[in-house]
Amino acid sequence: MALPLDPHLLQLYLVAALVLTLAPGPDSLLVLSRSVMDGRNAGVVATAGITLGNLIHALLAAAGISALVAASPALFDVLRYAGGAYLGWIGGRALWSALRTGFGCRGGAEEATAKPESAPAHRVFLQALLTNLLNPKVILFYLAFVPQFVAPALGHVALQIFLLGSILGVIGGLYLLGVAALSAGAARRALSSARVRAVLDGVAGVLFLGFALRLLLTDRRIA
Repeated sequence: MALPLDPHLLQLYLVAALVLTLAPGPDSLLVLSRSVMDGRNAGVVATAGITLGNLIHALLAAAGISALVAASPALFDVLRYAGGAYLGWIGGRALWSALRTGFGCRGGAEEATAKPESAPAHRVFLQALLTNLLNPKVILFYLAFVPQFVAPALGHVALQIFLLGSILGVIGGLYLLGVAALSAGAARRALSSARVRAVLDGVAGVLFLGFALRLLLTDRRIA
């Protein structure tokens, strides 16, 4: 059974989706930071959480629920504030870890080379899932971008939206798996230094706080 997607529009969509996937955001930063600090497996787990989040967004967009959220100032603001607060919490924790590690660097060689305990896989997965689901910019993206490549003449508009959204989620997941593999491999030696870990935590914390601020300033316009 052929998929109800226009072949020409699908080709354009794949190119656009690939370009947009490469744009940096909180999802890619989360996978990068988890891979660098906790290893490749943590990056893969974070990728799984984000990919599930994108598939849920695709389902919500197809069902029309995302449109209801975007159209409701109250619902949108609740999601925006929750997402901003969550990203801010992640950034604050990263900065606190950087401060603790930085002070630890002055406490002797044993303390400086000690590797911090890795976060449990279920916590990494949940953090990644919530980072994605609580981001109203993703909702607006699915509402503004995906429908441009729907062919109403083929029917099954909701199914087309879900399929296109799922394709975007899969492309993003594959890209993030690459990020996890490359960043984990490159970071192996660097992370033997607690000072380097502190710097990386500090940079990640500042970036997450920046994403949180940008999210809090998001409005509901999708055009």
